[in-house]
Amino acid sequence: MPDPAEIGVVLVGLGVRGRTWVDVCRTTEGVELIATVDADPARGADYRELEHALDLTDANVVVVATPPESHHGLVSLAVAKNKHVICEKPLSEDLAEVRDLIARAKVVGVHLLVGMNFRYLSTSQTIREHVETRRLGELAYASFSYVRHRDGRREDLNDYPLTMRHPMLFEQSVHHFDLLRYCYGREVEALVADTFRPASSTYEGDCCVSVQFRLEGGARVSYLGTWTASWNKMDFRWRSDFEGGVLTQREQFDDLVRVDFQPELGMSGPRFKTREQSEPEHVCQLVPCVPFIDDTRGLLKELMAALRDGDRTVTTAADHLETLLVVEACVVSAREQRWVRLSELR
Repeated sequence: MPDPAEIGVVLVGLGVRGRTWVDVCRTTEGVELIATVDADPARGADYRELEHALDLTDANVVVVATPPESHHGLVSLAVAKNKHVICEKPLSEDLAEVRDLIARAKVVGVHLLVGMNFRYLSTSQTIREHVETRRLGELAYASFSYVRHRDGRREDLNDYPLTMRHPMLFEQSVHHFDLLRYCYGREVEALVADTFRPASSTYEGDCCVSVQFRLEGGARVSYLGTWTASWNKMDFRWRSDFEGGVLTQREQFDDLVRVDFQPELGMSGPRFKTREQSEPEHVCQLVPCVPFIDDTRGLLKELMAALRDGDRTVTTAADHLETLLVVEACVVSAREQRWVRLSELR
């Protein structure tokens, strides 16, 4: 086995996401990429099957970066061989399979983490810190908008979402819902959702999602996400209104600004104030972050700290299940055209 201060990784899947994992493993101190696995011989993996790789190497961690339908079998095999696992999201689109994998990992006593690594973006960590310290008071409401033209036929994108029933929900919105839970530190109490597909979309399933959330404690969140926009400019905006001000993330990976609310300012001057007439925006100083690399490394280091120092893991499969319940609630709400309480699914 590798030295306790290090981890040896077998990586399954050398597609778009898998190649990122190769870079992260090779540039993270204390990590050794021992072997790669991919069924496609053109990708030049060391092995075609995970079982052979695990039988012939001394890795103690398996990273699964394959399409969702393969996750249950691959993770089950890795856990059965007493390996710790990081699996890309979603762990499965089938909640019964997710619960099964959680139970298997618990019985064996291995860590099972899920690739919700956007938690490790500097923006996400800063928003979470503001919430935890109540720097701007309690959260009142928020709006989250992700509008993007993502043509699923590009060679540098995974193509399996093209035929998914809910590609936006399970491949993109799942990240955003996870960020709402993680950064705000509260669960979704109820939601009403709609999913749809514009005729111009390259996806067979619903690539647009609209949701109204009611969080524990009463805060509301409005969400709009789409992969079928009519403008190639990426449009990302996440605004959080607190009692004492506002945090707004204006780009997907950076550009976070804070406004300190001055109630008395609303009592004079123009009724409809311009930016120049309102409270000033303060740019938050963020730790530099290379998207998809440093945030992925943050997830890997979470596992390393657990193995080396016994630190508690937070990006676990059990926690991921709560995010998937939010996704499933959206599916139920859109299908039945009603508000859904998360307690119905728990």
